[in-house]
Amino acid sequence: MPPHSKSDPTLAAKLADQVTADAIKAGIRPEEISEEVGSMLTTMLEVLDQRDTR
Repeated sequence: MPPHSKSDPTLAAKLADQVTADAIKAGIRPEEISEEVGSMLTTMLEVLDQRDTR
């Protein structure tokens, strides 16, 4: 993961888009992702925030 500042919304959006694109390539529908994690953007923001606290 690239260096980032805490809760970087631009990076989170970029990562969410990439994860979604990779999932689609793997045959996973965006609806399935939403059912499991809700908003991918929110999930990526949480991941970035957790990474800063470690």
